[in-house]
Amino acid sequence: MRIAIMLAAAVCLGLTAAADGMSRKAVSSPDMDRLTATEASIGPAPAGHEPFRYLHGSTYSVLPGDSALACEAACGDDNVCRAWSFVAAYGSAEARCELKRGGGKSEENLLATSGVSPNVDVGYWGDVPAEAPVSSEVLEGESAEAPVDTELSDN
Repeated sequence: MRIAIMLAAAVCLGLTAAADGMSRKAVSSPDMDRLTATEASIGPAPAGHEPFRYLHGSTYSVLPGDSALACEAACGDDNVCRAWSFVAAYGSAEARCELKRGGGKSEENLLATSGVSPNVDVGYWGDVPAEAPVSSEVLEGESAEAPVDTELSDN
């Protein structure tokens, strides 16, 4: 009798613990492979993009989404935006771009790409000037300046 009561209690505790768990249904689907869901087949992600990551919290605006690049540009055009998350369309849910006041907790999401506003990078690093192009007459590793005589004179 005690064993039956303990088993019933264990089942009840297991059900409540499972109800608090995260559903992976939207993240992994048997009829959609990872490359199709995230458009990762296009190639490597642009610099500053974190594929398969979603930032929680501080969302103040949700826009219809076209791509992660468009979402990054929308964040860069907004003075309030400090981070963004683009979530690709899935099922009946439309793609969306979430603009955020700050970066929150990051979580794996196979449909999401996140990043920091270009304005944050400029504010932190400053405007980085582009490197001047090197003349085609100067070989890599050579100096464009005249060589300096390093011998010491006997004076």
